[in-house]
Order: sequence, then structure tokens, then C-alpha cells
Amino acid sequence: MKIKTKSSQHNAFIKSISVIAVGLLILASPSAYAQKKEKLLGEKNFDVELTEQGKKKPSAPVKDQILFRAEKLSSTYMMREFVFTASTYTASVDSTSGTSIITFASDSKNADGDLLKWSGKVQGENMDGTAIITDKKGKSKAEFTFKGQMKKFRK
Repeated sequence: MKIKTKSSQHNAFIKSISVIAVGLLILASPSAYAQKKEKLLGEKNFDVELTEQGKKKPSAPVKDQILFRAEKLSSTYMMREFVFTASTYTASVDSTSGTSIITFASDSKNADGDLLKWSGKVQGENMDGTAIITDKKGKSKAEFTFKGQMKKFRK
């Protein structure tokens, strides 16, 4: 029969704490963050109107759909008109004001080297924000504001 000493008890305690710490690190890993991000916006589809800014003659708003799926943001209009593919996005939630506001951002490059920067917020079922396209040299090519509402996603 083996008698446990204070030293062996201490070692067992340290091992237990180490196992718990490793488990907490795994839960705080980027994949856990991705799951949380997907819970914020994942599988959500928004019908929006894009309005181009900075034109001498104001243009009519363009109907678009912004979709958050598989940890990526995609825009029907931007894919069709400027050949931007779906891109990863970041999302965070702020509920300090009493209502939850989700902010998101995403960057995408097309084959010509143009950069599309999305930034926006979602409050309830409403979305608004900006989409800015710049060329390789950083010169602005187009700037859009958008507003819209969430729509049910069909699987």
C-alpha cells in the first residue's frame, strides 16, 4: 500500500490544474471564435440597397443581397459587376446600450487587384454600412452606402 505524501498530492493537484488550463485554451482557440462569429451572422441573408456616393449626378440605388455563410460574406452585385468573390469577415457584438449591435468588416481582392472593404452594423433585423472599392495603388474607384433588412435563409 502506497502512502500519499504532501509532495505527491501537490503534483496531482498541479496536473489537474494543467489539464483544466489546456481545456480552457482549446475553448478560447480561433475555431471557438469562428463558431461564435457564425452564431452572430452565420446563415443570414440581407436584402439591401447600395447607393453609390460621390457622383455628380446621383445614381439610383441598386438592389443587392449580402449573405453570411461558411464564415464568408458575399454580395450578389459585387460578384456580378466587379468580380469580387466571397471573403472572410470579422464580427463582434456590443450590447452595452441595452440592444445588441453587431459590427462586421471584410476585405476582398478581385483578379485586377482591386480591394473591396465592407464595414457595417446589424441591429435587430436592420443592416447598414459602407462598401469601398480601391485600385492597386489605393485610389478610390467607388464608394457605396447600403441599408437593408434580414431575410430568411433558404437551405
